[in-house]
Amino acid sequence: MPTGKQLSLKRDLGPISGYATIIGILVGAGIFRVTGEAGAVAGSAVPLAYLLFAPIVLSTAIAYSVFMSTPLGMRPGGAYIHISRTFGNYYLGFITMWMKLVAFVGAISFMSTSFGEYMTFFFPNHDPRMWGTIVLLFFYGVNIIGIRYYGQFQTAMLIVLIISILILVIPGIPAIDYSYYDPILPKGYNGLLAAMPMLFFSYAGFETLAQVAGETKDPTRTLPMIFIKGVLASVFIFFTMSFVAFGVLPADVLASSNSAMADVAAQYLPPWGSSIVAIGAMSAFLTSINGSILVPSRMLFVFSEDRLMPRSLASVHPQWRTPYISLIISAIICTALIWSQSARYLMNAGLIGIFIIYCFQGIALMALPIVNKRLYKSAQFQLPKWLLYLVGSISAFSMAYFLIITIMDVFTFTIVGLIIGTILYILGRYQGKKEGFNYHARMEQDYHLLDK
Repeated sequence: MPTGKQLSLKRDLGPISGYATIIGILVGAGIFRVTGEAGAVAGSAVPLAYLLFAPIVLSTAIAYSVFMSTPLGMRPGGAYIHISRTFGNYYLGFITMWMKLVAFVGAISFMSTSFGEYMTFFFPNHDPRMWGTIVLLFFYGVNIIGIRYYGQFQTAMLIVLIISILILVIPGIPAIDYSYYDPILPKGYNGLLAAMPMLFFSYAGFETLAQVAGETKDPTRTLPMIFIKGVLASVFIFFTMSFVAFGVLPADVLASSNSAMADVAAQYLPPWGSSIVAIGAMSAFLTSINGSILVPSRMLFVFSEDRLMPRSLASVHPQWRTPYISLIISAIICTALIWSQSARYLMNAGLIGIFIIYCFQGIALMALPIVNKRLYKSAQFQLPKWLLYLVGSISAFSMAYFLIITIMDVFTFTIVGLIIGTILYILGRYQGKKEGFNYHARMEQDYHLLDK
């Protein structure tokens, strides 16, 4: 059986903080940074690309909602727990989540650097890496001292972000030049499809809440609806913001800008207005960074709980009740990536990890009624089997498509990542068995939750 008695994580995250997490992560670095860059590939068809993602991401959100409504939704770990317990296979869950861990480490570092670059709007001569490091370490500190403080900061920053979006969008609608949308597909269907993997970065990370289910109040009841409503709200925000942006400035101008939304606002707002939008953009990066920090540390924590990584990673601080060792290790790695300037490559390559985990989550959903009927019947968020298969197939096949068209650019990275993950898994299992850890009993312990 698992190790002796240890402190548990504290359930301090409520519904408001949950919505602040999912919307804050989604309406973050992607819409403010990647949207403009995608204009070079798809032109003014970027808003349409965001809409095309809606059924795909909603299907993936529903897949998470089903699993979160089962008794497994009480545990941290997200898709790792869902996949490994559905198929009764530790390795399948571990290797998919390992690739996602790599993606998030790169994304956190990339977003911190991007925040530093946005700070040059106010301090042109400062090194962006300095600001990126300061904000990164600050939020790691907040996450260490308690999930409740994380939620309070996340909610406050989201309010600032929403205000800046309203200031950007409402006055921007009358300023739209609709000739920029003629033709609708300036780069053709090929340009539209080519931009979608890039824009997927905006949607990636919505499932972060699943990683902190062990710290959320009544997660099996509240989280499923937060996933679905949060994704729908974010789709609406993505479309309206990008529609205003590409209707006010030409796509090639947006593509060459490091502060695209602030440049858009400058076209029809007084200087104070564009400054507020720039502050909103920084709030978007901050909410994304703060929320994303939850992911690597909780992955390391749950891997350690299942003795696939060293026991110390599951250490919980006696006062703050957070996985402080995992958070400290994650902070050191992300800071090193900022200064080595490897974050952008790792983030781009790491999208492979996101595609893999979402694809397998869809597959697990389709397999659920067949390979694990107990788990399927325990779900409070029940779907008819035909709808479950439809939702799972949309998610799995869409992500498989993005995986196929992206993987050749980072094939070596993917293979190396899978090899490293496999080696770590083998070493972890070897050490766990050496210490007498009972992997079968650990799996059965979660299965027994389904019978309660």
